[in-house]
Amino acid sequence: MDKIITLLFYPVFLVMTFCLTLIFIPKNKYKEYFIYGILIGGLGDIIAVGLLQNILGIMWFKNLSIFYVLKMMALSPLCWTVTVMVFLYFLPAKKSFRYPYILTWASISLGYGYIVHNVGLFDFVNWFYPLPGYFIFLCWWGFASWLFRNTSPLAKEE
Repeated sequence: MDKIITLLFYPVFLVMTFCLTLIFIPKNKYKEYFIYGILIGGLGDIIAVGLLQNILGIMWFKNLSIFYVLKMMALSPLCWTVTVMVFLYFLPAKKSFRYPYILTWASISLGYGYIVHNVGLFDFVNWFYPLPGYFIFLCWWGFASWLFRNTSPLAKEE
């Protein structure tokens, strides 16, 4: 049973989150959210994993089975792409709501890291979680919010 959960965790998360993007993001806006998802989520994940895993050795993926590509989980950038799309779609226009929103998403991301760790797909050095990990997620979501708010015409529509 544990091997099935380990094998199916990322595909199930990816399909569920992708379905959320299809349900909530309007078709005429989907392309732009997808582009931001790729740039901030997918590419951001590749850069973060490259730095934190391959260069610093602070965290690493394990038990990747068929999803092992270039020393990382092949589905991780795709999961981050759709997750960032959901994050940006629901990003509040008012600053007073945006700050708690970003803090909450950083907490959710940290919790997700613990779940992936408990499933047996991810590990890290003991000191990395929770504080440094939370700070990285906070910076990531803060940057995503800032970039989207300052460069996307969709952010100006609200």
